[in-house]
Amino acid sequence: MKKLLALTLFILLTACATDNPPRFIGYTQDILLLESEENGGETEPLAFDVFFRREGVNFAMYEPTEGAYAAAWISPDAGIRGFEYAAGMRHAVYVNEVYLGDDIDIAWLLHCISSLATPMFVVHPPENADVMDIPEIELAIILAQRLGSFNMPMFVVFYPEHDLMPAEFTILFRMVRNAFLAHAPTAAFVWAAPCYSATPQSAFYPGHFAADWVALPLLADWCAEEGFTDVMTGFEQFYAAFQEYKPIMVLPLGVSHFTRGDYSYRINEAAAEIGRIYAALENFPRVGLIAYADVLTLSRMYSDDFSVSREINLIRAYGEAASGLLSSLSQIPEENSRWVRSAHRGYFFDDEIFISKHTLENELQIPTTLHQPAQFDNEVLFPADVIRKNIFACQTRRVIFIYD
Repeated sequence: MKKLLALTLFILLTACATDNPPRFIGYTQDILLLESEENGGETEPLAFDVFFRREGVNFAMYEPTEGAYAAAWISPDAGIRGFEYAAGMRHAVYVNEVYLGDDIDIAWLLHCISSLATPMFVVHPPENADVMDIPEIELAIILAQRLGSFNMPMFVVFYPEHDLMPAEFTILFRMVRNAFLAHAPTAAFVWAAPCYSATPQSAFYPGHFAADWVALPLLADWCAEEGFTDVMTGFEQFYAAFQEYKPIMVLPLGVSHFTRGDYSYRINEAAAEIGRIYAALENFPRVGLIAYADVLTLSRMYSDDFSVSREINLIRAYGEAASGLLSSLSQIPEENSRWVRSAHRGYFFDDEIFISKHTLENELQIPTTLHQPAQFDNEVLFPADVIRKNIFACQTRRVIFIYD
């Protein structure tokens, strides 16, 4: 495995030659200041995402050791095979919705099984007036028993949208989780961060013991003056908070190509944005599933069109962007290590790599007291030769890998 990894990184290195790297501008009080030639002499070197291997890790239920599952949230009336033919790729997971108290869509489930895909059920609060007087936990037990009767791998996302207070939600979530452990042990239980509440998301988190995965939606709306909304900044913060504890799924991912805000179509722009987001997500190694939303509207709060199957340019762009994702569930992992994204970026200049003091001391447990630091924007950096490991940088992808 290590020989294969080294060969892969060597091939990537040869394809990522540097062009016009920054340079040193001298020493000040034993601290090296950095300057880039690419930005008119301002002190701003090239920032890179830093990754390192973490040994002795445990993988969550159905978590892939490498890569992410291709998933899609399509209309229940749409055919899976037709969608996959148009996209030119298979998917590992398909998503459907169920309201607590209602029965699951058996025809859709059988269609999913016959397509060799794993089902994911997004569970919403009850809407049927006939079950409003029944406690939610009782309805959840019935649902768990129903899903457990199929005895097959599946994902269950519980209450991504609700109007409960944090204490109410976390108590209910833990109770429902226990019900699924008892009646549907083959279901991976997923906590989805609420995005429509003024209360911080962390207040709704039920604890690491109560969820197998965590999920966050990425919905890029078109703004007439600014283009697409930036969805990656908030996601990066969410990822940093959970990557050490849980695999992360993007549920759902959507890029709008029509908005009723200015009643305009943005087909080409949406196609490019889909590719950009999928490419950006490659730098988040614990993203284990990406579910694109091929539905007209995702929520009552949205009026944009996120679908791709209705436009040939969009479905082609989606198929190309997602083609490298996994098309089936992984088996029990044989490895006990994974790539971890550092909370701090590294820098590259004058053919040298510099790593953050935080990354070295707090994440890699490498002392730096005997080495001379550099500094940029209040970030203390050290040359990579303090690390007794293999280091590789790719300027095209702006990434640095540290490995044994």
